[in-house]
Amino acid sequence: MNDLWGPIQASDWRSAPSVAGRPATEADVLAGAAVFYVEGDTAAVQMQLPCCAIHTLGDGSEESVVVIQAELGPQGTILGVRPLAGGNGVCLATEVRLLPNGFGS
Repeated sequence: MNDLWGPIQASDWRSAPSVAGRPATEADVLAGAAVFYVEGDTAAVQMQLPCCAIHTLGDGSEESVVVIQAELGPQGTILGVRPLAGGNGVCLATEVRLLPNGFGS
């Protein structure tokens, strides 16, 4: 079986599955194209996905992530991210610094 949340090579970030232009579904999460889904009314945030970012963690450290999902929630824009080291996470857009030119920028 393929590991949906395994490591991502920095040079391969563009191939990470993502959901853009619409809210994610349960099927998207099961396929590894989204980290979360919300039943009911949600709105997708219009942004180019996948995209590279630096996520600032609660302890002040930073990790490189690929943003694969962006939706508008009550607290603001919520992102589904995949750290390059593997795994997944959910964070607010205010917790990341987007890297529009990829990880070399």
